[in-house]
Amino acid sequence: MATLLRIDSSARQQTSVSKNLADQAENSWLKKHPNGIIERLDTNSAQIPHITETVINAMYTPSDKRSADQQHALALSDQLIEQLKRADTLLISTPMYNFSIPSSLKAYLDLVLRVGETFVYTDQGPKGLLPNKEAIIVVATGGNYTRAPLNEMDFVTPYLKVAMNFIGIEQISTFVAPGQGGAAEKAQAAQQQALSEIITAMESDL
Repeated sequence: MATLLRIDSSARQQTSVSKNLADQAENSWLKKHPNGIIERLDTNSAQIPHITETVINAMYTPSDKRSADQQHALALSDQLIEQLKRADTLLISTPMYNFSIPSSLKAYLDLVLRVGETFVYTDQGPKGLLPNKEAIIVVATGGNYTRAPLNEMDFVTPYLKVAMNFIGIEQISTFVAPGQGGAAEKAQAAQQQALSEIITAMESDL
């Protein structure tokens, strides 16, 4: 049975454009997987903590040599990684905050991009350990960073694609609603365009 892990990160609870896009992506996924399982994580409301020196040291200590305190320090990371491993599809929704992702989403990624668990170092370089999964990334931005010259300021989609590739996820679909801080009519049109692109891409073979 297919499993979708939906990760939201907007600080907005009721008026989030990125969450609205994710709602459509979730609905489109369910049309293909009517019996699918959906797990949800809101990195903002869950108050994912930022990593500490203790966590970093524990991550780089062999599992059979970790102290009880180190094992405790990695408990949340272990839990989030197991949740990630269960998923067949990862749906990430995020706004752009000051050219990048919300700090709560970065904190989540710092806990799941973990050596020995989701990637390893080899003689040929890092190798992801979570292949055969797909990622759907939906993004809302205040300005329009989809074209020059502002595209050089977009550290959201490039970063998330690299993060996914790093752990072995190569099948990635990205949908963006730009210009949400501008005129209401144009912002709404951009939302509708992104929603239409999600439906077309995800329901094309139904």
